Amino acid sequence: MKTKNLIERLSLFLLALVLTMPTWAQGNNGMEVVSISSAADWKTFCQRVNDNGEPFLNAKLTQDVDLGGEIVMLGSVSYPYSGTFDGQGHTLSFNWNAGEDNQIAPFYYVENATIKNLRTQGKITSKGYSLSGMVYAAFGTTTLTGCISDVDITGGGGGWNDSKAAGMVQAVADGASVTITDCLVKGSITDNADEDYRAMAGFVFSNSGTYTLTRCLYVGKNNATNNGYSKTFGKDGYGATFTDCYYLNTCGKVQGEQVTAERLKSGEMAKLLQGDRTDNVWGQTLGTDLEPLPTTDATKRVYEVKFTYNGEVKATRYANSGKTVELPTAEELLGTGYNPKMTYTLNFGNFTATTPVTEDKSVDVTVTGTFDIATAADWKEFCALVNGGQTTLNAKMTADVDLGTDIAKVGTANKPYAGTFDGQNHVLTVNWDAGSVNNIAPFGRVNGATIKNLRTEGSIRSDGYYLSGLIDEAYGGSNTVANCVSAVNITSSYTSDRCGAGGLISYIFPSARVTINDCLVKGSIDATTEKGQKGMGGFVYSQNGTCTLTRCLYAGTNNADNSNNNCYTFAPTNTSGATTTLNNCYYLNTCGKVQGEPVTKEQLKNGYVAHKLQGTREETVWGQKLGTDNEPQLTAEAAKRVYEVKFTYNGKEVASRYANRGGNVGTLPTPQEILGVAYNTANTYKLVFADGFYAEYPIYADRTVAVDVIVNNMCEIATKEDWKKFGDLVRSGERNLNAKLTADLNLGTDILKIGSESTSYSGTFDGQGHTITIDWNGYGGGYFALFPFVTDATIKNLRVTGQMTTDAPMGVFALNADGNTTFSGCVSDVKITNGNTNSSYCAAGMVLSAYSKGKITFKDCIVSGDLNGTTDNSKQNMGGFVCSQADDATCTFDNCLYTGTNNSKGGYAFAPNPTLNNCYYLNPCGKAQGERIVEKQLASGEVAYKLQGDRTDSCHWAQVLGEWPGLYRETDKAKPNYVYYNKENNGWTCDDFRLTDGQSLPIGLDFTATKATYDRTLAAGKATLCLPYELPVQGFKAYTLADRQESRTAVHFKEVNGTLGAYRPYLLVADGTPQLGGENLQVKADRSSIVLSAGNYYFKGAVHDVVNWWLTSDHAYILQADGLFHKVTSNNPSVTVPAYRAYISYNSHEGAKRLSIVFDGETTGIYGTTDGTTDGATDGAADGAVYNLQGQRVADRLDDSVRRQIPTGVYIVNGRKVVVK
Repeated sequence: MKTKNLIERLSLFLLALVLTMPTWAQGNNGMEVVSISSAADWKTFCQRVNDNGEPFLNAKLTQDVDLGGEIVMLGSVSYPYSGTFDGQGHTLSFNWNAGEDNQIAPFYYVENATIKNLRTQGKITSKGYSLSGMVYAAFGTTTLTGCISDVDITGGGGGWNDSKAAGMVQAVADGASVTITDCLVKGSITDNADEDYRAMAGFVFSNSGTYTLTRCLYVGKNNATNNGYSKTFGKDGYGATFTDCYYLNTCGKVQGEQVTAERLKSGEMAKLLQGDRTDNVWGQTLGTDLEPLPTTDATKRVYEVKFTYNGEVKATRYANSGKTVELPTAEELLGTGYNPKMTYTLNFGNFTATTPVTEDKSVDVTVTGTFDIATAADWKEFCALVNGGQTTLNAKMTADVDLGTDIAKVGTANKPYAGTFDGQNHVLTVNWDAGSVNNIAPFGRVNGATIKNLRTEGSIRSDGYYLSGLIDEAYGGSNTVANCVSAVNITSSYTSDRCGAGGLISYIFPSARVTINDCLVKGSIDATTEKGQKGMGGFVYSQNGTCTLTRCLYAGTNNADNSNNNCYTFAPTNTSGATTTLNNCYYLNTCGKVQGEPVTKEQLKNGYVAHKLQGTREETVWGQKLGTDNEPQLTAEAAKRVYEVKFTYNGKEVASRYANRGGNVGTLPTPQEILGVAYNTANTYKLVFADGFYAEYPIYADRTVAVDVIVNNMCEIATKEDWKKFGDLVRSGERNLNAKLTADLNLGTDILKIGSESTSYSGTFDGQGHTITIDWNGYGGGYFALFPFVTDATIKNLRVTGQMTTDAPMGVFALNADGNTTFSGCVSDVKITNGNTNSSYCAAGMVLSAYSKGKITFKDCIVSGDLNGTTDNSKQNMGGFVCSQADDATCTFDNCLYTGTNNSKGGYAFAPNPTLNNCYYLNPCGKAQGERIVEKQLASGEVAYKLQGDRTDSCHWAQVLGEWPGLYRETDKAKPNYVYYNKENNGWTCDDFRLTDGQSLPIGLDFTATKATYDRTLAAGKATLCLPYELPVQGFKAYTLADRQESRTAVHFKEVNGTLGAYRPYLLVADGTPQLGGENLQVKADRSSIVLSAGNYYFKGAVHDVVNWWLTSDHAYILQADGLFHKVTSNNPSVTVPAYRAYISYNSHEGAKRLSIVFDGETTGIYGTTDGTTDGATDGAADGAVYNLQGQRVADRLDDSVRRQIPTGVYIVNGRKVVVK
């Protein structure tokens, strides 16, 4: 065998000498890269290198290639391969049986070559030697990186003929330098030689140069023996370097570091081999791959999670990117410190078993151990551990424990307890008789402890002092007592001084900070001596530090004597330097000084206190089973949670009730509870609870229930919210509820209806003359009306204005009226736009439909809005008042008025089959119904007079003259020209009748003007007058047309004394300011005397403006500033006669251009004196004005400038002729 090795090494040496000879063809100077995707490609590539002399060709595998059984090796003695071969992660497989041939490998001879990212797989079988899974002989500087050899090699001829096989490189030639980095060998080697002669190597068998293995892994199998001829990685000694190399199985001599299959499988070795490199070199699919492998696949990258405890790494886990890891156990983290008797809680911070791992990371773990206490023996052991020095030991009770008479306390003066004790709502029972020993409590001394969820019960008796139901002393640090109950009955027979007993804590030192949350003391404190009674505390006896009590209840009993001011219901507040704070604390009985808020047994029983203590917290802390538990309990049981139902009236809480989850309040508040001092036994009350709330309503949360009080079945509405509330009441079932509007409302766009299809309104609604304004758009929202469905209802004195737009059937007041329903004194002034496409009865100004057998009455109602149908359907059968009427329904209209507009193609102003009594319409709506009236009648008061009719009981209709009639409103009486029927005087009246000069006022009825004023300025002089009322002559002389007229150039007038008649023309002469108004004047509608005649003259009154064309055609003469009547011509079209004046008409075309005036036979003409005033004609003059003989004003004054500008002739100035030359 030694001779065979020597021969082989000599051959390699000679070959090395040959290879130093001049180089061969360069194969495109090493630039060409050959793609290999098949066995044929491999064979061709080998031929080019081996036979054609192109050793420098580069190559890459583009897919896995199976060479089968044909042995084709790359490189030759003459042309060793010298290029770069990139497997790109693909596999080159083969199944070679070489017979007895030696020196078999995929790469036969290589020199200065680079082989990377290649996997070889398959079998090499030969009875020869020098076999390799990758390279037979390596020369020069050759590199292998990221390669895997997974070849099963069987070699050797048996006996002493060994295989000399290698997993990666069989021989490193003399002078060669080979680097193998990040490579894996996982195939097997079977040597047929006898055990003593077997020779093989996991990676490199023979070395005549130098080679380096870095981060390499051997997991292959072999049958090597430890005979000195086999090496796990390769021939070591001079020229061989192994760095970070690991093996699963040895191959003869041990080399590198051994790893276990578990470390390979877990990902640990993949991470170790990968190191901190950012590019992917090693990896594996955890859970699938049993060992790491060289790979560039990022999904196979393995990340490490280190778990540290107390600053040391105690466990590691590995994961592929985006995957999770299993968390370590307490035993892993604690090691020898693990105690199986304890329960441990591990805190991994924000890291969990579901946290995806995307990088290497370190997780700090906090381990908390808890001692479980289920028996008295466990308690005693716990006491011993704490008192022995484990003062921070946490504990929890897993069962109720009865300590009996054995006194065992947690914490001592030298070893105060500083851990967390969780009673988990279990009970610790004591029955301790301490003789004359002091300082007795379950917890002796604490310093920085937390005690929670513990119930203590039983009794403690001693002749000593400082006794407590939970803690004797809080020595220092921050201490918390939470969710604890002390029901321990304490008896002290101390005779020398105060007993110093505390229901929860006996003594708090100055350096201690104590927080007491959600605790209950219900035991008793009994000091059997007078001195002992003078010092005790319901919760804390002595408080020298900082103590804060929050949401606590003292329901215990005691015999405290606070005559020395040393007894406190909760805790002392008068210790110098100490701070005591109480938040939301309650007591049933005092224990000396009053502290907190007192409660009664009833409040403890009914849930009031439980709810107060619970507050608004989501988790259940306080509760009780109402009807069973007599006081609140500390509990997490949701079924015992107490919820509060507040009852509010006008936004203020007035009563409350309490219920468990799913329970009910049992009884509702009474009217006396709701109203308090406002309750009046003379009234009848009904309570309406919002949202349909009732006594058995199931309760699942705190809630507030608004209560409405209906007094004498009447609801007053002043706001939009009141209206909404009224609607809610009706829909809740109060369909007979009466209501009255006390102010105008603007509902805006909010569609707030009263009643519904299932709850029709049947009460009396009195609008009291107020107005509801709406702007409703109901497209796509179904039918609407203010009172959609009414049955046996009365709606009166209500005005509705605004607009309603919809595509559904609608009525302003009601959709459907049934039973004996009356609408009285109502006004609908709503602009309706309807786009319905399904029904031809879809819009009405008051009520859409009179239902079967309904008796619907309308009294003194107006519809004045616009009905606009936007579809053919909606234009059909509109209803001014009612759109549809059942055959057996009646619709009666008394004194009603329709003044609305519409685009109806059919329909009815009032109803399809109405009974009309004194009803009128301005515009038809389909079929004409009632008596037609015109706008002039509406404005004059005539229609109001007609609608009032002969009723004398009260005024129903009224109006401002010039406007349209409306329903009488007492507040409108103060308006100018408001006429109404005055039942006291049995006639029509206007309290403030006003005429404005030049503004005509239509008058269509007789009435008394309580006060009449005529706004007209009259200076001394002449004027014409024609008034609609009788006027006493005061401060002026009045003349009427004389019966005899004999002159064509003068008009004769005779004086009138007493009272001027209404609508009669008069000529007034005043020396001062005339009185044209008065009180209690009779205003008339009859104008029959407005024209007087005598001879060819007519004296005509004007109650509206008389225009020029009429005056000229009537041969009219108007009074001018010169005191004459001048003829009106068409040459001056601006000349008119304003209202409440008069003019002369001469029945001839031959009349004079001007007429003088003769008063009772005395002529006045142009020489008469005048002050220059006019009769109010639009062409009248002022003082000093200049007129021509036609009465036309030509200048304001006659000065030199005017003289030069006007034509020569005769002019009138201040009533005198002036000749301008």
